[in-house]
Amino acid sequence: MSALSSISMRSDDQKQVKNLIKAINENYAFIPADSLLKHDYIIFKTEVSNLHYNEFLYDLKQKGEVEKLKIAQIDSAKWSDSRSSNSAYVTYYHTHPAYRDYPVLNVTKEGAEMYCDWLTEKVNTILKGNYKLMFRLPTHKEWLKAAKGKLELANYSWGGYRLQNAEGAYMCNCIRNGAECIARDSTGKYFVEKVDYGAYGILNEYADVTAPVKSYWPNGYGLYNVNGNVAEMIADKNVVAGGSWNDPGYDVRNESVKPYKGAARNVGFRIVATVVPSELGWLKIPKK
Repeated sequence: MSALSSISMRSDDQKQVKNLIKAINENYAFIPADSLLKHDYIIFKTEVSNLHYNEFLYDLKQKGEVEKLKIAQIDSAKWSDSRSSNSAYVTYYHTHPAYRDYPVLNVTKEGAEMYCDWLTEKVNTILKGNYKLMFRLPTHKEWLKAAKGKLELANYSWGGYRLQNAEGAYMCNCIRNGAECIARDSTGKYFVEKVDYGAYGILNEYADVTAPVKSYWPNGYGLYNVNGNVAEMIADKNVVAGGSWNDPGYDVRNESVKPYKGAARNVGFRIVATVVPSELGWLKIPKK
């Protein structure tokens, strides 16, 4: 804990620091620098959940940060569209305890960036050391490297090109386009019709629409749900990566991106922070 050695702390301060360090080591994956990315960084193993984001919103309310709250607020009405009525999700998804560990959706990129700034302040207030962790959205290169999980040529984070494992279990939360999705167009040509299951179709054994942030199997870096579940915002490009629960298998590959169009019912985010391990004696670096 070299970054903390110069600070005189009370026992309750020391406990806070200890708990925070434990949480960072357990919930963030360390990604080493390479020839393309010259810096080490840590990335959240899961998507940011309703619980995480609601703590942020609650803090803004307590501080009376009205203007920030307007920007960061969840737009639950995005659950509804002209094709389906998802009133239960509008009412419960972001507030009911049953969904606390599900990914936060329907927030803007500005709101996600404000969350990162808020978390940065909270963490560094506890650490108090000279070294500061600056949380942010990942660049596309950072996201892609972490998503591949040490499998550079893989289509999906688990390797290979199939959505199911040897036992037939699906490896991620996405639309399952089966034979019933094959149709003919007006010229008689076959095509695969994308089916939007809305809030009614049971997509898989883990989820009704989204799955909890820690679902399925982690990749080689320990990350969950980088393929499917929710598409994730990217810092340096106006796109979302990895696909969502409302996308077919081809659109949830590691390389899959779609335009970012604002708050949406299938878009969330995860966060990163650049680190210098030599300055963080408490950061656990996996053995190669």
